Amino acid sequence: MQVGVIFIPIFRVVLVQLAYILQKGWLVNMAEFDNVIIYLRKSRSDDPMQTVEDVLAKHESILQDYSIKQWGKPIPENRIFREVVSGETIQDRPVMQQIMKLLETGFISGVLIIEPQRLSRGDLQDCGRIINSFRYTNTVVITPPKIYNLADEYDRKFFEMELTRGNDYLEYTKKILNRGRIASIKAGNYIGNIAPYGYRKVVIGTGKDKYHTLDIEPKEAEAVRIMFDLYVNKDYGFTNIAHFLDNAGYKPRNSANWSPAAISSMLNNEIYIGRVVWNRRQTVKKMQDGMIVRTRPRHNDYISVPGRHPAIISEELFYAAKRKRGMTPKVKKFKELTNPLAGLLFCGRCGFAISMKKYTDKRSNTGHETITMLCNNQSNCHTKSVMYSLIIAKVKLSLQQAINDFEVHINSNDDSEQILQQNIINNLTEDLEHLKEKDIRQKDAYEDGIYSKEEFLKRNAKLTEQISITQEKLNNALLEEPRVCDYEEKIVRFRDCLNALDDDNVSAAVKNTLLKACIDKILYYNDSPSLPGIGRYVDNPFRLEIFLKL
Repeated sequence: MQVGVIFIPIFRVVLVQLAYILQKGWLVNMAEFDNVIIYLRKSRSDDPMQTVEDVLAKHESILQDYSIKQWGKPIPENRIFREVVSGETIQDRPVMQQIMKLLETGFISGVLIIEPQRLSRGDLQDCGRIINSFRYTNTVVITPPKIYNLADEYDRKFFEMELTRGNDYLEYTKKILNRGRIASIKAGNYIGNIAPYGYRKVVIGTGKDKYHTLDIEPKEAEAVRIMFDLYVNKDYGFTNIAHFLDNAGYKPRNSANWSPAAISSMLNNEIYIGRVVWNRRQTVKKMQDGMIVRTRPRHNDYISVPGRHPAIISEELFYAAKRKRGMTPKVKKFKELTNPLAGLLFCGRCGFAISMKKYTDKRSNTGHETITMLCNNQSNCHTKSVMYSLIIAKVKLSLQQAINDFEVHINSNDDSEQILQQNIINNLTEDLEHLKEKDIRQKDAYEDGIYSKEEFLKRNAKLTEQISITQEKLNNALLEEPRVCDYEEKIVRFRDCLNALDDDNVSAAVKNTLLKACIDKILYYNDSPSLPGIGRYVDNPFRLEIFLKL
């Protein structure tokens, strides 16, 4: 009896373990090789001294070794997805978004990753979205130590624990890193990855006394001094300064020409008077249209300390420039521009300009002023008005999305245009080969008596035309040069515009200038009925068609 009492529990344990092993084997088999993809992403837990490329290469090697051991061959390149951007949320990770869409197709049976935390270190909402994507598409998560079937409650709970642990670690790491940054900045060090124009980044000292700072680049520093002199002493505007520097041979980094937005940003940078500024614009997250939107408004709680680096211009000249920036430029004699969207916003129904109208509440003593946007063709168009703040909110969202896209291209060492061009060539070449093979098969079919002469001639004429068109497209593609895009310049231009829209101290005229550097035009559509007495102060559905200067 004692033997039976002991034997039965042991037997049960063996059965459970055996079932688990068999299940894991079944999961591996379920994740057929041809339907398995690899996802790679650098994490904050990785060695900060290693580049993104180094980390991804190391992890790829580990995962390919696993693939060879499991399936006898490595995962091909076209099924390897690399996330090179730094993003806490799914919204900030385009490759992860792409994978989640692939899962929905049902063609992916497994995703091979180095650890669960690579999928998400975001909030609980993001973790839930990822878990459900795998759970309800019957896709397994494969890691070298363990395979997770998220349709299984045990695996799902274990997986959730891993993601939660990763999120806690992320928050802790961010706090530690931020403390170190603040301490370094208060000591006057420069912690940015890229030195501002006019400087180069240098390392001073050794061991514990080692720190990063800036040293002057003579040629670039000369351009900075000219820039401030032209603006303060010679009354040059941003555009004229840009033209002057271009003609004088002073070139910006990573761009062929200077932009007014870049000039504007540099004229407001305290780095040139030997100071280091940190956290001037804090990132604020808020929900808008069901999405997390980030803004970076100015605030007074920021760090500004004397830096270890030399100044390029005097404080007197810098603050003279700041005083001048506070002046409101005139667009017409004796008339100030009050509408930042002037010359940009048009009615999508009739094509007339959308003007700014200000209304003061005279029924109360508050003097509350409401700003609306109204089509100038009211006698015929009757497009409903809308609050100015709602228009600007959508414009800012579009600008931020463009900045995010530019940063993705930069962080990925983007050569998308070249890749796109090559893909077009490859696809056309493949199409041409298929058409030529089809032509051979048709001739063979005619010779074998499958097609009549009349049917063959009809089919052959159509196929010959397809071959000719494809060949012409291929020839044109081979001769076409891929476009080269300067994303860094675009980021500066769009970010300056976005920052200006968030700053109440920037005049409408300056905002208008910066907006026109980023946007060609905006079309306003509102199909809701315009009725007397409503619509002016009421939120109403509308859409914008924003044509960005990309």
